[in-house]
Amino acid sequence: MATISLTRIKAFIHSIRWKITIAYLLIIVVAFCVIGFSLIQLVGEYLFNQRTRDDQRIAESLAEEFSGLLASSDVMSMYDVALQTARAEQSRVLVLDRLCTVQVDTNSQLNGQRFITSEISSVLEGSEGDYGFYDVGNANAYWLRAALNAFSGVNAMTGLYARSIRNASGGLMGVLVYISQVQEIYESLREIQLKILAWMAIVALAVLMVNALMLRTITRPIGELNDGIARMSQGDLSARVSVRGKNEFASLAKAFNSMSERLEQLDNSRSQFVSNASHELKTPLSTIKILIETLLYQDPMDTGMAKEFLTDVNKEIDRLNRIVSDLLTLVSIDSGMKMNLTDLDIGALLQEQVRRLTPLARENGIELDCTVKEPLEVNGDALKLQQVVYNIIDNAIKYTPRGGEVHCSLARAGRKAVIKVSDTGVGIPEADLPHIFDRFYRVDKARSRETGGTGLGLSIVKQFVLLHGGTIEAASTAGKGTTFTIELPLAAKKQEG
Repeated sequence: MATISLTRIKAFIHSIRWKITIAYLLIIVVAFCVIGFSLIQLVGEYLFNQRTRDDQRIAESLAEEFSGLLASSDVMSMYDVALQTARAEQSRVLVLDRLCTVQVDTNSQLNGQRFITSEISSVLEGSEGDYGFYDVGNANAYWLRAALNAFSGVNAMTGLYARSIRNASGGLMGVLVYISQVQEIYESLREIQLKILAWMAIVALAVLMVNALMLRTITRPIGELNDGIARMSQGDLSARVSVRGKNEFASLAKAFNSMSERLEQLDNSRSQFVSNASHELKTPLSTIKILIETLLYQDPMDTGMAKEFLTDVNKEIDRLNRIVSDLLTLVSIDSGMKMNLTDLDIGALLQEQVRRLTPLARENGIELDCTVKEPLEVNGDALKLQQVVYNIIDNAIKYTPRGGEVHCSLARAGRKAVIKVSDTGVGIPEADLPHIFDRFYRVDKARSRETGGTGLGLSIVKQFVLLHGGTIEAASTAGKGTTFTIELPLAAKKQEG
């Protein structure tokens, strides 16, 4: 299921690669269009407003100067002033009388002709001035192009400002027409537009590169993870994926590696467990088979030998029963064993197990004692904790030579009850100490079988302790003895005390 899910995720990401890219590009294009349009509009408004104000200022100044000259019909003076201004501003100046007849034209083309535009009409109707823009190359303005052909280039944009010329009493004498070329404004706006398009292309290219890198960053770890899970599904539990960075994919890779390592350990443990269980079951079965076959082929049958052999068979069957019982216990633990938890006096439980094992200790010439410093309660399963304490003390007695000592103690350490079982026995070699809680592990296999051990006792003890939220540790020196330390959390009311 995990393989299918990751494969679908990977396919999904690949399928939306171009959709994401197109979406990013659309967002960038729309954003640049909005920004570019707004920028061009703002700049255009500013430039045109500035040109309008400049043309208005020049036209007003000329209209005021031409007021007296038009009244005296001094055409030559008007022409000189208009021509001087036109050359200085690279423009064209026309002076019209009240009938819209051109009196002065700095280009000397419309003199004596009637010339009228909407701006001139607005002035004649009473307005002080009016401004308009014309595309001289526009077919709809052919009449204006014919009249204003002074500017080269058929696509030149032209601004026309009409200003009233009045006498001293305020009466309208004529109209001043000031014509200026505003093509450079459009060219400036076109340059801005081209620059915006260039930047848009650069940003689009950058978006494509970042998008490709981002998608590669996303799909690559998912692809590696998918390959790792595919290897695991084929039975290769050693599959690992590389961890890069500190993002979510790195966390996912770490989790996968941890899971893979755990599964590999469990698989190795299972294989070892099956191998050990088969070996442990095969040994007594082989012994039983040999003993029975010996009896079958014994002719005549010796009654004493038959009784001895059958006694050995009985012991081997008992051993098989213990192995099977321990195996069933471990299976029950692995499957989630139910716990019958109650608050119990762990000191009384420890002393009870010591009393049960005292006859065995005496029989082996071993001194067994117990020290309980204060009554302590833990929340636990009484039968399982009895088995824990019994097994640890029983092991200490079995592996302590005659004349040795086994000491048990109970004390409080913070919020925990600490049980210690120390002996003066043979001890455990340092190399074997980390493995004593492994299933079927024996320090001395021959001696363990002589004492009736199955190699599962300490493993069961550790699992029971863990089920109670506790810990168990062993410290030992070969030839000097071993100390087992069990820590169990105190019952809630005892912790508060």
